[in-house]
Amino acid sequence: MPITDKYAEIAERYDRMLQADPDREAFFRRTFARFQVRNISDCACGTGNDLLLFHSMGYNVTGSDLSDSMLSATQRAIDRHKADIVLRKGEFQNLRAIHCETFDAVVCLSNSINETEVDPIMALESMKQVLRPGGIIILDQGQTDLSMQDPPAYVPIVNDLHFSRLFTMTYDQDVMTVNVFDFVHDDRESKYEFNHSEFRIRIRLYADWKAILTKVSLKADFYGNWDGEKYDLESSKRLIIVAMK
Repeated sequence: MPITDKYAEIAERYDRMLQADPDREAFFRRTFARFQVRNISDCACGTGNDLLLFHSMGYNVTGSDLSDSMLSATQRAIDRHKADIVLRKGEFQNLRAIHCETFDAVVCLSNSINETEVDPIMALESMKQVLRPGGIIILDQGQTDLSMQDPPAYVPIVNDLHFSRLFTMTYDQDVMTVNVFDFVHDDRESKYEFNHSEFRIRIRLYADWKAILTKVSLKADFYGNWDGEKYDLESSKRLIIVAMK
């Protein structure tokens, strides 16, 4: 049975919810400098926004993704910017199948590793295989020990004259189902286009990640925001991991 590209309906509009974040960019600059990073693999590159960001910082970047629709959008963005970026198709649970080289850093961002079909142990072992000794893996997610005390049912993401996006969330034990509702509208003609996508995310918090990282023999620093503050169980609104091989 062929693998369904679950991003096919959202790839073309994915970047419409992205905004520039100076703290996030500064975090990557500091972290890459600290670990003497020059070569980066973004192993769930999506539409390539971070590939282009890292390339603009002067790093050598390689992107990969399993979604054909995401890769097509990424290639168009690379072509528009005339950027020297390598792009490959493959899943991050078997990176050695698509990369013969090693990297100073592997990034896997925005809950990609928490999608329910992903085995985090297999994924992290795969990332280690393409990482040089002393290299780093960076993960991030929006679910924290604080936020999951009273988990949200919905979050408005974008609402402007031409596009609206709403996330709704339901919870079944440690699985969060995220429904993405997109409205592309033209007020002048009272018309709109509607699209819906669904994603299932495994909820993993600080203790879960500590246990997983121990199993794969990775030491890690935990941060609670892109400004570099240390992760705090009672106050952090983001969970960012920098794991060291």
